[in-house]
Amino acid sequence: MLPADRRRLRRARMAALGLHPRLGVPDAPVSAGAVARELGALQAQDYGSGAWSLGVRSGLTLEQVEQSVRDREVVRTWPMRGTIHWVPAEDARWMCELLAAPRSTTLATRFAQLGLTEADVELSGMLFEEHLRTPVSRPDVAALLVEHGIDPTGQRNYHLIGHHCMSGLICQGPLIGKQPSFVLIDSWVPYSRKVSREEGLATVAERYVRSHGPVTEKDLAGWLLKPLGLTREALALVGDRLVREELDGQTWLTHADAREVPDGPGGVHLLPQWDELLLGFKSRDVSLPPEHFAAVVPGRNMVFKPTLVFDGEVAGTWRRVSRRDRVILEVAPFAGLSARRWREVEVAAADHGRFLGTDTEVVRVDSAVGTP
Repeated sequence: MLPADRRRLRRARMAALGLHPRLGVPDAPVSAGAVARELGALQAQDYGSGAWSLGVRSGLTLEQVEQSVRDREVVRTWPMRGTIHWVPAEDARWMCELLAAPRSTTLATRFAQLGLTEADVELSGMLFEEHLRTPVSRPDVAALLVEHGIDPTGQRNYHLIGHHCMSGLICQGPLIGKQPSFVLIDSWVPYSRKVSREEGLATVAERYVRSHGPVTEKDLAGWLLKPLGLTREALALVGDRLVREELDGQTWLTHADAREVPDGPGGVHLLPQWDELLLGFKSRDVSLPPEHFAAVVPGRNMVFKPTLVFDGEVAGTWRRVSRRDRVILEVAPFAGLSARRWREVEVAAADHGRFLGTDTEVVRVDSAVGTP
């Protein structure tokens, strides 16, 4: 693929992902629910990183994102890939039932390793139905299991909760203190959409292509962690709303109503660990040069570092260090930066500080440049 083609793909994806231009800005933010509907789902296994994924696109502050959770606009749950995502509240049940429930059967081996029986799974579901009509913190869920003879230690609590989230019974509610809470979807979500299998597949495919494109069918298959056959069925249901382009021996898909791509560079961003810019695609080479992969994923274990992004391309990593009166952002670019670039990094850091509600200080640190 030619450099110009990569640059065009990166800029188109930045627009599609609501990063440049952003879906909302501080003076005119959009709701967290609108961001989740636009993207279909946003990876959020880490609460803070997931909240920033919403904030960097919406123009909302962390406090406003958390209020949107309390207002039941968005929920965190396990809709696909066995991983926690933000999804629109009204879509949480059907997305889990369509995309996650079949996968949950693969947990049987893990349950056996943990000594969890079918009786434990059934009893925990009954307990959740009875006691999680309002949000209950994770430690209190564990105490509930202990009270009824189920050992929650050794990740048993996590896997039982995950199983019943994947089945569409429960989802995460708002934080209680610093702990996640869990609650019945039927009690928490004001309205759950009911869709047919075909409507659900078409909705997922259309939202994904519109918010991530240009993409390949393998990108969608990887995002859903589903076979190519199901992926092609979903794409076929979207019909003529998809635009196909042959490039570098691949068929790239864009939505007919894709967001307009602005002229010029794609801006400077400080993105969270598991942002859709990288986690939303089967192949990450368009945005993450292979020679820097090890610097972003040092253990090659899907634990990503937060990324510094220039014009849609990962150009470094960063981390946040909290102090009593401010937050320090330690930024490690892969190469030297001009004074103008550093000013742009400082603007992005100030935006993150606005999201957190605190002052920020940018500190440059040396980057351990990765090797392929």
